[in-house]
Amino acid sequence: MDALARRHGCRLVFTVITDTGPVISGIVVAQHLSEYAADAVVVPGFEHGEPIRCLITDLAVLITPMRVYPLGYRWPVVGRDSGPR
Repeated sequence: MDALARRHGCRLVFTVITDTGPVISGIVVAQHLSEYAADAVVVPGFEHGEPIRCLITDLAVLITPMRVYPLGYRWPVVGRDSGPR
């Protein structure tokens, strides 16, 4: 995690490990982002942040091993039909 953070110009300040559902995980992440004035959340794999990805990118950058999702990233809406009927 530290190497991944450094690769993207971040310093790992605090590690949070949760064994909870997305609601509690979201509260914990939001609290830590606020308390530490963090700019990014680094996860070891997308699946670790996926359930709360919208919350994370509303508050910070989401860094995964495969991609960086910027602050304010607009997630695609799955299942939404935007074409003509």
